[in-house]
Amino acid sequence: MSPRGGDPPRWLRELQRDFTAVLRAPLDPGAGRFRERQERYPARLVAQLKGGPGGPAPAERLAVYHRQYWMRLFTALQTSFPRVARAMSCWHFNHLAALHLAERPPRHADLDDATRGFAERLHRALERPGGAGPRRPPHGDAWCRRVELSRAPRAMVRQALRMDEAERRAHASPFEGLWRPTPEELSRLAGSRLRFAVSCSLAEEDWDLARFSRLAGADRDEGAPEPIRRHPSTRTWVFARSAAGTTTTSVDPLFARLFERCRELPFGQALAAVEQGCTAAEAAQLRANLQGWIALALASGWWTGLASGEPCARPEGSSDAPGRA
Repeated sequence: MSPRGGDPPRWLRELQRDFTAVLRAPLDPGAGRFRERQERYPARLVAQLKGGPGGPAPAERLAVYHRQYWMRLFTALQTSFPRVARAMSCWHFNHLAALHLAERPPRHADLDDATRGFAERLHRALERPGGAGPRRPPHGDAWCRRVELSRAPRAMVRQALRMDEAERRAHASPFEGLWRPTPEELSRLAGSRLRFAVSCSLAEEDWDLARFSRLAGADRDEGAPEPIRRHPSTRTWVFARSAAGTTTTSVDPLFARLFERCRELPFGQALAAVEQGCTAAEAAQLRANLQGWIALALASGWWTGLASGEPCARPEGSSDAPGRA
């Protein structure tokens, strides 16, 4: 009997179901590398595949497709979160990617869609208690265990994730143009809050992570990568969108303090609050560099005008102390 209403025939529905199940099946890492398990492929699916003379067997042809599909997914996630992948190593990161993809199988042709939800899930894992002892989750958490197995300090993974998110946000945001304050706006500056570009966020860096940019690709060094160095002191970076693309700019810690206070307070109050917490040497440095820092923010498009009403909201995903581990 022919199918009614234009529905696909039963054999085609079964073929699609079996093929989808094979593709979604995670690769097995048990042998020290991610590999497919051909013996688990549905026999009826393998039987329907055609193999040419002298070519690979049907199961091997399916395995190549299966393996390459997962390698593309792993690469998409590594490219979107290059600092997390570098902090944990690609081996442990790919385990997290496999967990994520099992929980949220891709449903879109755009591979970047496969990254949705990964950052939120990793944030939750990093917030849970780790290690042994009474505070450890009763049955454990596969994400927490994988972070522990990577032996990467949780604080480093948190910073890597925040920097990757900041860069993703900047890359996806529009460039809002440069603000050139009028004389009237300058006269109101001290009593007004600044409006920040939606692409603009700040992240602190205690480990050498900033250079592993998604725009430059994941770490491509051959052989075993060197351990990530910890800086003698904390560095601060501003991620934003410019007319030319995504930018990552190192800023002075004092300016970073002012930058963040300006999200919540009028410029004059923010400046006074920062100066109040300065040593005499820092206060002198603040006064000497203030005009240059303001010029940098305006030339970079980080501030887009004067705000009114409620305090500016922080960029989505940032904490009360952005970039701080």
